[in-house]
Amino acid sequence: MIKLDLNKAAGEFELISANTHLFYNVETGEFDFSTDFMDAEDDDDEKYEEDSWIAAPSQHDIGEYDIMVDFAESVADAKKSELLCVALEGRGAFRRFKDTLSRVDLEDEWYGFRHKAFVKIAQEWCEDNGIEYVGGVQPDEPQPLESKQDFPAPKLAVTMATLESHNHFVGDIERGEKIYMKGGLEILEAPPNFYWAKVPHKNDIKVVTLSFSRDGQNLDKYVCNCSANYNKPPLCRHVVAAVLEIQGGVAESKLALGKSASISAVVDESNIAKTVGSGSLNVFATPMMIALMERAACECLTDCLDEGQTSVGSSVSVEHTVASPLGTEITATATIEYVFGRKIEFKVSACDNVGEIGKGTHVRMIIDSERFMKKAETRKQ
Repeated sequence: MIKLDLNKAAGEFELISANTHLFYNVETGEFDFSTDFMDAEDDDDEKYEEDSWIAAPSQHDIGEYDIMVDFAESVADAKKSELLCVALEGRGAFRRFKDTLSRVDLEDEWYGFRHKAFVKIAQEWCEDNGIEYVGGVQPDEPQPLESKQDFPAPKLAVTMATLESHNHFVGDIERGEKIYMKGGLEILEAPPNFYWAKVPHKNDIKVVTLSFSRDGQNLDKYVCNCSANYNKPPLCRHVVAAVLEIQGGVAESKLALGKSASISAVVDESNIAKTVGSGSLNVFATPMMIALMERAACECLTDCLDEGQTSVGSSVSVEHTVASPLGTEITATATIEYVFGRKIEFKVSACDNVGEIGKGTHVRMIIDSERFMKKAETRKQ
């Protein structure tokens, strides 16, 4: 009888799925798969009834979920171990477990642990079926897995305007505040900026996974049990409660959806198309209309900035629909529509004495002035 290499067997076992069945030929030493999707008239499966073929364990018999639990409990870093254990709770455990492995930087350790577990399964299967085997790595006691580095905790400051800007269930921001105020949430952190939360819900709990942007002022990704089936999950009450628990409440800010400001200017020789080079007529220039809209947006943010901060425009999309002659007064208005941390999106419009002459959208970023200028200086030739 051919001796089976346990490492080879483990590699084959790792390919078994819910719809595949693996067989081993003790005379030739070959493995062969069959699937549930083979043609009904295909009688090739009959060969597996011969004595030389032995069925390998099924996916259910292997029990990879138990291997994942064993690994999670073997991790020496208590915080990472707890995160992996939480990931294994409820539906979608396999996907959450894989995502968490990446977050806590334990993918290599997991695959090594997993292969050793499959080697052990292969060895027990060989012994149960009287198959001689060689090689393989005997699974030993898991070694402690140490944290590779400590990450500085960013200042988390997600504002109410940012929460409201994300797609959310109607009323769930207010409900999330109430859940937060009642307390009882459990938070686990895996730096940088990644968290798990257990949020009380009636007689049960909801598990929330979320991560913050690098500056800590916006949500990067988030998912909850109640919204896991959405392609782009909306912000639910449990995510809101988790955010508030993590950062200790709503971050104070004068940024608010609907906040607006207006700036006016009179059409004169300095801002007509003929002067600025955007045309040949004595009418209000499109670039100057855009500039007036930007000034209105800057004015809207004036009292929202910390010391050392300013705002810079990152995009403009407007249409100029009506011409305004010399002597006309133009008023531009900018209204905050969305706030995603430091990224502020405005609805902008301009009108003259008669009515609207242009409208569109404008995006500004709140930045640290000194750092921004240092980066800009590096572009000098």
